[in-house]
This record gives sequence, C-alpha cells and structure tokens, in this order.
Amino acid sequence: MAELPKPRIITQQDIAEALGISRSTVAMALNPVHEHKLLVETAARIKEYAAKVGYRPQRFAQIMRGGRTRVVGLVAKMGVYASNHDLVVRLANELTRAGYQMVFADPLWYGEDMGAVRNYLVDQGVEGVIVCNLTVPEEGNAVRDSLPPGLPFVSLQSATKGVPTLWVDIRRAYYELTKHFLALGCQRLVYLAMFRDAGNLSTQGHTVRERMEGFAQAIQEAKGSVVVDQKARELLEIRGATTPGRARKRGIQGVVISPEKESHVRDAFENGYRQATLLIEAGDPPDAILCTNDDTALGVMAACADLGVSVPDQIRVSGYDDTAAGRFATVPLTTVKRPLEALAVNAVSLIARMIEAPGEVRPDVVMSFPGEIVVRRSSGNEFEMASIQETSATVEVGSDADRCRRLGAGSPTGTRVQS
Repeated sequence: MAELPKPRIITQQDIAEALGISRSTVAMALNPVHEHKLLVETAARIKEYAAKVGYRPQRFAQIMRGGRTRVVGLVAKMGVYASNHDLVVRLANELTRAGYQMVFADPLWYGEDMGAVRNYLVDQGVEGVIVCNLTVPEEGNAVRDSLPPGLPFVSLQSATKGVPTLWVDIRRAYYELTKHFLALGCQRLVYLAMFRDAGNLSTQGHTVRERMEGFAQAIQEAKGSVVVDQKARELLEIRGATTPGRARKRGIQGVVISPEKESHVRDAFENGYRQATLLIEAGDPPDAILCTNDDTALGVMAACADLGVSVPDQIRVSGYDDTAAGRFATVPLTTVKRPLEALAVNAVSLIARMIEAPGEVRPDVVMSFPGEIVVRRSSGNEFEMASIQETSATVEVGSDADRCRRLGAGSPTGTRVQS
C-alpha cells in the first residue's frame, strides 16, 4: 500500500518559485509594512496566490526577523469550576477584539512545572502574559520569575507581587454577605472553605483567606465568637479566633471549616455534600452555611435534601460565582456575582498598553472591583424575601425572570434580591 504524501507547510520560497520571482519580493508583498514598495498589481498577484495555496506566516520566522506576533499568553488554573471557564472565554474574546491572539496554559497540564510553562509561552512568541486564578503567591511568582525580564505581565485574581493587579474585593463581599445572614437572625453560621491541603501547597490561597476575613469581621463586629480548629487557625492566620473546646455555648458563633482532603472526595460538590452531612448528623446543624463557591453550596443543598433538612427554613445557604447551576437550582442560590466582563476588559487593556507603550503602566497599579451579592431563596423563605423587598431603596426592573431589587445604595458591594 502506497504511503500518503506527508502534509507540508507552504513557505515564501515555494511561492517565489511558483511565480518565478525572488523570495524577497514575496516577503515584501506579504508584509504590510513593505508592500507599498511593489507595484500594486505585483503585490495583489502574490497575495492572491498565497491565499490560494494556504500560506500562513511562520511565527518563529517572524520572531527571528524581529516582527510582531500579537500573541498574549494566559496562564490559569481551570479546575472544575464553570466560572473559570467563563472568564477565560471572555479574556479570549476581548483579546481578539484588541487585535491579539491568546495561547493558554494550565500549570496542571505540565505537572506544575513552571519551567515547562515558560518554554511553551516563549516558543509561542508571546508579547505579554496574563496569569489568572493563581491564588497562592508561590504560583504566580514562579511564572513571573521564569519569564524573560521585562515581558509585560498582568495578574488577574492572582497573588503575584510587583506587577499590575486586578481582583474582586472578596473580603468586602463576604463581610456584607455575613451581615445579611445576621440580619435574618442567624446565630450559628459556618464558613465552608475548600480543602486546606490543595495540591502540594503549604498555604491557602488569598481568596480563601479574604472570604474568611470578611466572614470573621462581621461575626466579631456583632459581638460573636469565631471558632476554628487549631491547624486551620494557624494556616489561615485568623486573629481573635478560638478553638472548639473553648468556644462560648451561647450567642452568635461563626465557625470556620477548612477541611483536610479525603481520598474519596474529588471536587467541590462532594466537599459540600460531605461537610454538610457531617454537620447535620452531628445533631447541632448551623443556621447558615456560607460556601466558598457555588459548586460547594450545591453539594450542601444536595446533602440537605437527602437528609430531609429544608433550605432555607432549617439551614440557609450561599455560594460564590453566580453560576447557571446555582441560578436554576431547585432552590435558587444566594451568591456573589463577579464582574467578569469588567475584569476581562481591564486586564486586556492593561496588557495591551504595556505591550504598545512600555513604561506607561506602573508596576504597582492595583484595580479592585466590587462583587455583587445576589439574594435568592436559599437564604430566605418567601415571607422574608418579601420583607427584604419592601425595604429596598431602589428598584431595577428587567424581565419577569430577572426582576430584582437593589439594597445598600452607595455600598462598595451591591446587593440584589431576586424573587
């Protein structure tokens, strides 16, 4: 059986030989900077033939000639969360609108080998890099330090020092969210984080700590006690917290749960299900569980349903991310909505300015965006929801499915109530 011909890349030399002209003439015709040096007819004939045979400029050749690649690298941990995918898609679309192409690398694909990530990005000829969702300082700093000095670099929701940074004010969001539950009369509240030993890291990401700090501040301002086991207390650096054995039995109590990963618990859904099951079966379930993301909250609500516990009548639940799964859950989920569009637009604007005008963007610039608390039925029954709506200061009217009211006008973190 005869072997099929191997596909080959069409080069400028191929075009020159086919048209009987010099390679330098072809190069000028296919370079917008130099095509004016040729007769219009000659340049048009070369470009028409190049399109016909499927010629594409080779990126490596462009780099060697000192040309632009207009490629930006995105380094992000996707995990299993839908919201991470949404942000990456928005970044890709925004880069396209700005005239750039995105290449993507998840450190997990490379066994957390940042040298391998660097080699991939350099091989692609990236003109700048955005890191996203690298919430532990060691991760973002490792990417930055591995890249060529001076390469434009933007940190998005990542703990990377000394570079332009964008993030959501998560601490404020959880502070306001906790106050919302306290206003509903909750006395025993739980903040449920992800696993304390994520991967091979020895510290929790800044997003976990900021959620916990906002939660703890609201509890302490209400004269309540923050309770956490000793190991998690040290890991999260919780000030003024007490251990379970020393906790007051009466009054407001905020319990921080940062569980160690169990081998059979694979993701955030199972983490929420497992921890809620333990809390309920212990016989003293909390009034409210504030989860680190929507996926965990959906696992909590599934456990409640299986164990015959009503949400929100017996346990109120909230998440973070405002995913479609949370919006369309059997009991719609109270959550915090991230401003994904604003994050993507501003991240791309920053990296483009750093590429096009070196030195214009200061390395210490920080852009903070408020999260929006969206209150749905998982944190209050119909009577309570109606009471909240009656006290709303302004009304935002949309479709019947999206009618909402806004609370806390002037607050850095907005609040919506959806019926």
